[in-house]
Amino acid sequence: MIAITAPSKFSAYLNPAVTDTLNDARGLLQRFQQGEGFQRYVHSRTALIAPMGLLLLITSVAFAAASVVFLAGTRVWLGLPALLLAPFILIGSMAVQLYVLFSWLEGRALALALGHRVAKRGPAAAWIAKNLRAEMGAVPRVPWIFAAVLLLGPLAMLTAVSAKAAIALVLLHVCAPILYARLDR
Repeated sequence: MIAITAPSKFSAYLNPAVTDTLNDARGLLQRFQQGEGFQRYVHSRTALIAPMGLLLLITSVAFAAASVVFLAGTRVWLGLPALLLAPFILIGSMAVQLYVLFSWLEGRALALALGHRVAKRGPAAAWIAKNLRAEMGAVPRVPWIFAAVLLLGPLAMLTAVSAKAAIALVLLHVCAPILYARLDR
């Protein structure tokens, strides 16, 4: 079990959007640790969640590797900073992806517990539900500041290094939740 601590004095110096996101992540972790329904939902779907976790890990490794290749590729003097930045990208991108995934799973668990009440759908979710028979559920909150720095930036570097790998990862990230939703009935 992970210990959850009170906010530090350091958080007073951070942007409010950053502290809100960190507090939301702390709350999500608390709800998972203390909520039997959420835990039961996740544990009963381990076979569906594990491949998504593997995809997140592969994505984080690809982002970290792409950042090193992109920054240090032809500029030798950026080699050390690139190597020092890679672990932050690896851990940070994994954390952001896990936050979004578990926020989405929490929404699905709540919908199941409340009797599958379908939230108002947008046109894309309605099309997916009708044509692919996959109920996507509510869109989770995305920490956009962290996502921009730790996902979109590294994705841009990966695209510059290998456009095919970037396209493949994006397609996998689009298809994975749809496949999960279709199999989670």
